[in-house]
Amino acid sequence: MPSDFSILMLCTGNICRSPFAERLLAEQVADLTGVQVSSAGTHAMAGEGMFPETQKIAQSYGVEDVESHRARQVTAEKLEAADLVLTMSRAHRKEAVELSPRVTRRTFALREFARLIEATPDDILASDLEPVGDSSEERLRAAVQSVALSRSQVASVSGPEADEVIDPYRQSTDVHQTSANQLVPAVETVANLLRKVLSGTIT
Repeated sequence: MPSDFSILMLCTGNICRSPFAERLLAEQVADLTGVQVSSAGTHAMAGEGMFPETQKIAQSYGVEDVESHRARQVTAEKLEAADLVLTMSRAHRKEAVELSPRVTRRTFALREFARLIEATPDDILASDLEPVGDSSEERLRAAVQSVALSRSQVASVSGPEADEVIDPYRQSTDVHQTSANQLVPAVETVANLLRKVLSGTIT
C-alpha cells in the first residue's frame, strides 16, 4: 500500500510560524492525493495552541482550521519519518540535521527551498522525473532531489536574512504581517511544485 509524501514544518515553539505554514500548505494541496503536512518545534511549547495573533493572520490568508493545532516537540523519529523538512530559519535547519544527520539532504530553510524551486527549469525537473514510477511519493521524492541539485546553480544570497522567516512571537501585528509576507509566497511556491509534479503538467 503506497504511503503519503510527508512534509514537516519546523520552527522554535511550534505555535506561530510552523503551524501557520503547515495549515496554509495543507489547505493549498488539500485536493492532492498522497501528501501529508505536519509541524513541530525545536523547543516546542508542547500542547499549546496556535498563537492568537497568528490565528488572525492565518485566517486572513484563508486558513480555516486555526484552533485544533497543538504544539509538539521535534524528535529524530519525526524528522526521519518526513520526506521533506522545511524550517523557518537556518538555525532551525542546523538543529534538525544535528539531531538527525540522516535528514541533511532533505532539510531546507523554507525560503531557500522556494528559491531553489524557482531556479529549477521545468525541462530539468521533467528529465529527473522521467525514470520514476507513477507513485506520488516516488515522484515527489525525486522532485526534491532535483530541486536540491539547483543549490550549485544558485548564487549565494546577499545575507542570511534572505532565508529567514522572522519570529513574530509576542511581537506587534506589523511584525506578524512581515513574517507572513516572508512565509506565504514560499509556501505557495512549494504548493505549486507539488501540484505540478502530481498533475503531470511539467513540460
